Amino acid sequence: MKCLNHQRSFEFICYQCNSLMCSKCIFNHHKDHPDHSDKIEDIDDIKHSLSTLKLDDIIDTTTTTTNNQINNDTKDNIDDNNNRNSFISQINNKLKSIWESLRSSTSRYQRLSTTENEIKQHFEQLHQYLIIEEHKLQRDIINDKHTITNQIDNNVNHLKYLINIIMLFNRLNNKDINISNEDTSIITDTTTLYSTTTIMESITTSSSLQSFINHNNQTLFNEYNNYFNIDELLKQHSNDSSSLLLDIIHKYNNQFNESTTNTDNNNLTLSSYKLSIKQPDFNQLNSIIEQSIKLDNIESTESINTTTTNNNDKIQSYIFITNKSKGATLINTSNNNSIEELEFEYQFSDTFSSIVSIGEYIYIFGGYYNQNKWIIISMKSKSIEHIGDIEGIKGDSLISVCYDGQDHIYLVNGSKISNRIDRFNIRTMKFESYHQIPVGYNHQVSSMIFKGSLYSISYDKNKIFQFDLTNRTITDHRIDIIPWSACHDNNGNFFISDVTNKRFIKYNVETKQTINLIPIPHKNAQTSFLMYHRESPTSSYIYSFGSSNDCNFKYSIETDQCEPILRDIKNHNRALCASTSITLSKNQ
Repeated sequence: MKCLNHQRSFEFICYQCNSLMCSKCIFNHHKDHPDHSDKIEDIDDIKHSLSTLKLDDIIDTTTTTTNNQINNDTKDNIDDNNNRNSFISQINNKLKSIWESLRSSTSRYQRLSTTENEIKQHFEQLHQYLIIEEHKLQRDIINDKHTITNQIDNNVNHLKYLINIIMLFNRLNNKDINISNEDTSIITDTTTLYSTTTIMESITTSSSLQSFINHNNQTLFNEYNNYFNIDELLKQHSNDSSSLLLDIIHKYNNQFNESTTNTDNNNLTLSSYKLSIKQPDFNQLNSIIEQSIKLDNIESTESINTTTTNNNDKIQSYIFITNKSKGATLINTSNNNSIEELEFEYQFSDTFSSIVSIGEYIYIFGGYYNQNKWIIISMKSKSIEHIGDIEGIKGDSLISVCYDGQDHIYLVNGSKISNRIDRFNIRTMKFESYHQIPVGYNHQVSSMIFKGSLYSISYDKNKIFQFDLTNRTITDHRIDIIPWSACHDNNGNFFISDVTNKRFIKYNVETKQTINLIPIPHKNAQTSFLMYHRESPTSSYIYSFGSSNDCNFKYSIETDQCEPILRDIKNHNRALCASTSITLSKNQ
C-alpha cells in the first residue's frame, strides 16, 4: 500500500475521485483539481474523527422530538464535540446522512400506512352501510320465506299420511296402487331429495298431484315409507277393515289438528311486496363518494437519499401540438426540448379545446373537417389507434372536452351547438346526451372538472358556468375579462387570455379570485392559443401556439415571466389546432 511514483505510504484520500495519495501526490492533485480540496482527508484526521465518534450523537435533526425540541443534554454533547473537533470526517457525514434518510423514510412509510388504513376504514364503513341496507330490505322477505317453507313441510307430511291411508285402503280391498314408476332408474337416496328446495322444484314441474307423487315415488312416497303395518293393525281390529280405516282417519285428525296446523294458503298471514329498482346515476354516485373522501398529492420538502436511480429520471414530459398540415409536433421537455415531427392522415383544424390525454392515449373529438369523427392517438406507437364515428349525439367543431378521471370524457357545446353537455365512455366507447344547458354560452374555450363540478369558459363572454355533476344545476361566475383563449391546471385554476385588451389572468374557481399576470405578447395581430404544462414538481408553464412560430411563447407560473420559445421548429400553422401535455414513464 505505497505510492508507486514516490514509494511513500498513502496518507490522503480524495472522496471526489476516490484516489489514494501520498504527501507528494497531494500537491499535484491540488494543482490539477483545485475544486476537490474540500473532499480530501488525511488519515490522521480520519483516525481522530473515528476515535471521538459517538453514535449516540448522530440524531435526526430534521425531525423534532415529542417535546418539539432536541434533548438538551444530547445537544450539549454535540456542541462540546464540535468544539473539541472542528474537523468532521466524510464518514461521519455519511453516517448522519444515512441515519436521517432511514428516519425520514420510516416516518413517511408510517404516515402512508396510517393514511392507507384511514382510506380502508372509510370504504369499509360505506360497505357496511350497504350491507345493513341490504339486510334491512331482505329481513321481512326472509321471514316470510321461512314461514312458507314450514307450511310446505307441514303440508307434505299431511299429504304423505293421506297417501298412506289411500294405499292402505287399496291393499285392504285388493286394488292396484295407482303409483306408477315413470323413471325405472334407481336413484341414490340422499337427504337433498327430501329438502324443501327439491320438493318445491318437483311441485313446479308437476302438472298434477298424481304427477308429483309419481315424480317422488322412490323417496317421499316410497312404499317402504308406509306408516302402517297392515297385518298388525288387522289383528288389533279383529280383521274389521272398516274399523281399521276409521281408526286411522281418527288418528290423522288428532295428529294434524286444524287449530294448530293451517293448510289454507289464503289464511296464511304473509305480506305482499312490490319491488321497484331504479339504477342510480353512477356518475352522481361517484361524485358523492369523491366528495366524501379526497387524497391530495402534497408536494413534500422531504427527500429520501438513495444510491439507486431516481424514479423521476423515468418520467418523461411531452408537449403534443397538432397543425393544419395533417401532422403534429412532439416536444420532449424532459430531454432539452428534443423535437419529433409526426405525420397523420387526419385534419386537426378547429380542435383546439377538443383534446384530452389519458395515460399514453390522446383523444380528439370533431373538428372543422371531421365534425362527426373522433380519434385515439397512442404515444407508444405514435400513430392513430382508432378513428370512430360520433354516434348517439351530434358532432361539431370547437367542442370543449374534459376528463373526470374515471370513465367519462365530457363534451361541452361547439361552434354550432351551444346548449348541450354530452359525454363519452372510454370503456364502452359510447356517446350519450347528458344534459341540456340554457342557450347563450357560445362555444367554450376551456373546460375542467374540479371537486364534483364541471367548469367551462365561454368564448368572448365574461362568464364561466359551473355545472354540479351531482344535482345537475348550473351557476354562472362573472369574470373581469373577455376570453379569447384559455387553459387550466386541473386543480381549480384557469389561465385566460384577452387578445383585444392584451390581458392575461389566473382565475380560481373555488375562491373566485382573479390575479393579473404578465401578458403573453401577440405579434402582427396573430392570436396565441394556450396550453398548461407541468414539467416538474416545482415548475409549471403556460405555452402558447398560433398561426406561426412568432406565437410560440413560454410563460412561467412560478416567476410570472414570459419568453419566446421553440422558434426554430418547423413553422406550421397551429391556430385553433389541438395541443396537450403528456407525462409518461419510460416503460410506457
